[in-house]
Amino acid sequence: LARDLPRLVYVREPAPRRDPRLADLLAGASADHTVGYRRFGDPDELRDLVERDLAVLLSATFEQNAEPAPADTGTRLPVSRTPLVGREDDVDAVSALVEDEAVRLVTLVGPGGIGKTRLATAVAERTGGGFPDGVRYVDLSSVTVANLVGEALARGLGVRTSGAVRPEVDVVARLRTQRVLLVVDNFEQLTDAAPVLGAILRGAPDVTALVTSRAPLRLAAERVYELAPLTADTGTPAESPGVRLFADAARAAAPGFRLTPANTDAVVEIVRRLDGLPLAIVLAAARVRLLPPAAIVERLGDPLRLLTGGARDLPDRQRTLRDTIAWSYRLLGPAEQRLFDCLGVFAGGWDIEAVEAVTGTDPLPALEALVEAALIRREDVASGQARFAMLDTIRHYARTRLRDGGRWHSVHTAYAAYYGAMAEGAEVDLNRAGTGAVWLDRLELEHDNLNAALDWFHEQDDPAAALRAMWATWTFWWRRGHFDEARRHVAAILDRGGRLDAAGQGRALLVGGGAEYVSGQFDAAEALLVRGLPLLRAAGDPGSLALALCTLAQFAARRGEREVAQAQLTEATGLISGAAAWQASLVHSRVALVAVEDGRYADALAALRVALDVSAAAEEQLAALVAHYTWALAATGLGEHGEAREHLVHGLELAAVARDEAVASAFLAAIADLDGRDGYLDRAVRLDSASRAWQTPSGEAWMRAFVAPWPGARLDRTAARAQLGDEAFDRACRVGEHLSLAEAAAEAAGGR
Repeated sequence: LARDLPRLVYVREPAPRRDPRLADLLAGASADHTVGYRRFGDPDELRDLVERDLAVLLSATFEQNAEPAPADTGTRLPVSRTPLVGREDDVDAVSALVEDEAVRLVTLVGPGGIGKTRLATAVAERTGGGFPDGVRYVDLSSVTVANLVGEALARGLGVRTSGAVRPEVDVVARLRTQRVLLVVDNFEQLTDAAPVLGAILRGAPDVTALVTSRAPLRLAAERVYELAPLTADTGTPAESPGVRLFADAARAAAPGFRLTPANTDAVVEIVRRLDGLPLAIVLAAARVRLLPPAAIVERLGDPLRLLTGGARDLPDRQRTLRDTIAWSYRLLGPAEQRLFDCLGVFAGGWDIEAVEAVTGTDPLPALEALVEAALIRREDVASGQARFAMLDTIRHYARTRLRDGGRWHSVHTAYAAYYGAMAEGAEVDLNRAGTGAVWLDRLELEHDNLNAALDWFHEQDDPAAALRAMWATWTFWWRRGHFDEARRHVAAILDRGGRLDAAGQGRALLVGGGAEYVSGQFDAAEALLVRGLPLLRAAGDPGSLALALCTLAQFAARRGEREVAQAQLTEATGLISGAAAWQASLVHSRVALVAVEDGRYADALAALRVALDVSAAAEEQLAALVAHYTWALAATGLGEHGEAREHLVHGLELAAVARDEAVASAFLAAIADLDGRDGYLDRAVRLDSASRAWQTPSGEAWMRAFVAPWPGARLDRTAARAQLGDEAFDRACRVGEHLSLAEAAAEAAGGR
């Protein structure tokens, strides 16, 4: 008989000194559904758990022997303390499911604190009138052993059980002839007992169940409804669900609180930083008793520490955000907990390959469990690749577990090594015509992780690893507008330059000079490049030395130091036989650019022919872009607008394929200017409007490092309006503003 009784085992976690034999015993027993586990961290927590469980056990025993409760045909829903905010569409959708006679079981899933219970209550209040025998509400949060679910359901429904038959049999007998909406709250720790609910639904055909759980029940009749976080729409923030919830909760805590133009931005940031999680928003709003919203934002670096002290009538697990997440964490098995801790290392989303590299294991089974527990979520990406992410509030908890578990250094080292290797793998194909767009998109997708990996290299005093990653990906940082981050990483590398060899120091100075140049810090850029010259010469790095020389020649030429510039260009061109194709092409384009600035157009075109031939042979897209734009500058100087336009269109098509908005904007503006000069005003306005739609200051900056500004002003829009008329001008603007890059390229390529 003892074997058939449920057993509750208290397990201390973490326990780094646990005897391996005991660990094996616990792992083997985890498959036994009659055994429930409660995890504790210290004696005080163990005492609280035991006291609570004894109270539940005693109350269950007394209720078994008590007189049967009278039938209750009314509702027994929890009373809502606050109005439901921002869930109107969810209430409509779930109500429609509950009212559908073909649907017997609806499960609301989502992470802790997202508002599942509140939504279920609202749906029951709306739809309860359609169930002649009423609504029943059963809360399973205090039930810790799957075998007790039937008894808990019976007790919640006022059904007397005898022990002679399974409790769910008595429940079915009561409900068999009733049309009831059964709301079952907090099923997540008991999903192994889902067949009990399935048996009740089979035996009572007119019962509809609305269940809340952090994981689906995996029953055949189940319809899963995943509850999403609230939003903070910055377009109309006062009307957005997340901001409305914060304002309502803040007024409840401090009646004098009002949403104003002065504090709205801070409230929007609070909602964004808390991932739109309703419980977190309410806990943050309660802090307005002490702090204004701006001060709350400043303290959200550790939301788990700030968001405490929830309402006293909340369940213990929801009194703080940490408690809410810890509740879900304690329901995981050891393998899932170990993976969850490791996932705290990721600064952004991740794919399965990354998790395998960081953990050294097959993560699929544990990932599936974490998705079902709503602790991580599956992301949709354009590539169709399986990708996952965590809410930031949950990530904070995972990072805390990782730090406390003693694996902080090893996991971070594996993580940084993986993303460092990924960055280095991009070098060969990043700027090529066929593969560049794929790599630019992938690096953008992994942008946060790449940043975090570089920060780990800096923290570990490993400038060589950081430099390898930055050298391989430097065009990504420029082309996607991440200049400030690039400058920060390069500055950290240069601060530790003494740990690099001569070649490394020279390349670091070259990348640093380029970053300063793009940022408009010309004096700082020149100083870094001058420092790098002797190191690059000593290291025997001809391609890098040639790039540094021709950039310095550009500075000298603009100061009127023609002899110095020419000497540097001559040395640079003599080095490119040993350089990579992209370096050689860029050097020839720089030679041409200085010639254009001197008015030596024939010399410029001769150098550009070589630049384009070299870039075409190696399919070097970035180098080809620079050569085409510089050719257009030279042709425009010669008055050959058709030739200039042809090269601009070629460059625009390359930029569109790479989805390089910054480059595309510059090419579109130049084409629009030429079309306007030549009288093709309608198309000029469309292309100029498209250019402005894609234009950003950062985008313009990186082009400045390789090419001269387009001669003259942009299209004269005032003159164009006067010639086209208001209606035609406005229509052309609207069309242009909504063109995609591919559509704009096709428009420009249409010819005249």
